[in-house]
Amino acid sequence: MKLRRRLVLALGLGLVFQRAAAGAESDSRPTSERIAEIAAWLPEAPAGIGAPASDRAAWTAVAGRLPVAALLAAAEKAAAAPVPALPDELYLEFSRNGNRTHYQEPSRRRLDRLNLFAWAEALEHRGRFVPALERELAAILGEKTWVYPAHDAKLDSFYGRATQVDLGVATRSWVVATVLWWHADQLAPATLVRGRAELRRRIIEPYLARMQGRNGGWNFPDGLWWYRVNHNWNAVCHAGVVGTALAVVQSRTERAEILAQAELNLQVYLGGFTPDGYCGEGVGYWNYGFGHFSMMAEAVAHATGEHLRLLAGEHTARIVAYPRQLEILPGLYPAFADMNPADQPSPWFLALATRQLAAAPVGVPQPALGVAELREHLLYQGALEVFVGAATASLPPVGVVKAEGDSHWFGDAQVYVGRASRDFGVALKGGNNGENHHHNDLGSFVVAAGHTELLVDPGAEIYTARTFSPKRFDSKVLNSYGHSVPIVAGQLQQDGRQHAARVIATEFRPAADTVVLNLAGGYSVAALKSLVRTLTLQRGAHPAVVVVDTVEFSSPASFGTALITFDHWKEISPGVYEIGSGKDRVRVEVDMAGASWTMQPEVLHEDLPGKRLPTRLGFNLTSPVRTATIRMTITPR
Repeated sequence: MKLRRRLVLALGLGLVFQRAAAGAESDSRPTSERIAEIAAWLPEAPAGIGAPASDRAAWTAVAGRLPVAALLAAAEKAAAAPVPALPDELYLEFSRNGNRTHYQEPSRRRLDRLNLFAWAEALEHRGRFVPALERELAAILGEKTWVYPAHDAKLDSFYGRATQVDLGVATRSWVVATVLWWHADQLAPATLVRGRAELRRRIIEPYLARMQGRNGGWNFPDGLWWYRVNHNWNAVCHAGVVGTALAVVQSRTERAEILAQAELNLQVYLGGFTPDGYCGEGVGYWNYGFGHFSMMAEAVAHATGEHLRLLAGEHTARIVAYPRQLEILPGLYPAFADMNPADQPSPWFLALATRQLAAAPVGVPQPALGVAELREHLLYQGALEVFVGAATASLPPVGVVKAEGDSHWFGDAQVYVGRASRDFGVALKGGNNGENHHHNDLGSFVVAAGHTELLVDPGAEIYTARTFSPKRFDSKVLNSYGHSVPIVAGQLQQDGRQHAARVIATEFRPAADTVVLNLAGGYSVAALKSLVRTLTLQRGAHPAVVVVDTVEFSSPASFGTALITFDHWKEISPGVYEIGSGKDRVRVEVDMAGASWTMQPEVLHEDLPGKRLPTRLGFNLTSPVRTATIRMTITPR
């Protein structure tokens, strides 16, 4: 998993997240005894991930794992090109029209280039790439702010009115800190002094000032709003603070204080996963948020001689198991919430997290790392991939958690995943419409056949200013119109945690699984007395997914439901449809118990990853009703 790709998707404005985190615990401070205990575990001098370039034995040991010749050639080519320009106009564009990519792309390329030069010089260690390192560092250290434009709507950080810490500051800081630690023997003393000072100013001092409650030490009250929230910002931003501190903060006591405070704050992040381990933000954010948590935990365990283990316990073990339990069929995961349907869990993050839970030392295999990966992975991720792989190569390989049985029920999250066979399965979501990165999607389901999800949740849109604003649910793929759920009396589902599904019954048997949800809580319709969705997965010689919606009104009202697909579809006879092409297809039979109805197809023109456009197949009763039943029977072809 390239965290750079997930980084682009992670840039929210914080408005949705702050609401979701309103129930976070009150502020707390570590005791002086805990700080002293952690300090005793830490080395006297700071140390980052990997090894200083001057440690030739360490770098010689890992050189055989890397494409050194190709990497040096790529670094030479990059060094001949100018530093990507980041004029003010690019940063200010988001505040004018909501475009974030025009700034983020050259900003990302600066880190890509810095990665290349850092790897090349550490491997060769002849000074050839030091001038390029110096130029790129000077440009990055000279940027007005490392805060992403999307997180600086009032331009307080850009104009120096505040010192905010966001995802951009956190990741950029840990990368720069890693470079300074690797190349402290080669960079100019002035560069080291400036680099450490900038890291102090941009991330260490703001964090300490806020945590210590120093008056005047924090001039932007909402600039650290993430430190006690229950979603990915907490993990990613803390990883940046902790990783930077371990690599460059000279005071052992200060490093210990940061670790002790992070240890407390991160419990709130872990509390954002339901007790059954479900990640409401989706697999992509599990990679991004929990991936950063796992990398930070590995760095902290190493720095403290394994004494401080952030990733431990039964709840965390369930979080580690979540991606595998969510898998419908091999490589296919439901795109609930802000998730790209193409997202898959990172095998390396799974292995890294599982290693930390293991009772005995185990090894983590190094992923295949070509020049592209070494350039595009955040430097600290690449360093962990290489050096943890090398350090644990002689240990027994880690055993990664895999899905067990034919189904899994996340009872706390109200999410069901079931497999009728090795090539036909389904996922169903209940929950509420106020989760982190949520859509309004109570009752949404996904059906997969063969190697394809044919009936889908369309997942996340490309993020713009609208995505994290009061207009978020104008999007037809974020509101319930773009999900396989009913429209009730002409109304879509409502936003907010109070709009929730209720589990009526579940039954899981070898022959069939059944989940029954009350969806009435998702709608604000006075005449709605009852709305029940029953999903049954039938196994055996004739596998099928049967979805039955039963509605009752106090007075006649309109009613309909929908299916969503990215694939080709056709009507093969009245009320019978085929969805998919080639070997991967399903047959859908729609029955409305004799009532008159119509089917209306509509392409949803929203901006989605890969420019894919979902089609909504709307099934609507032609007349208002007091009661109605819609049955959809889905079978593999």
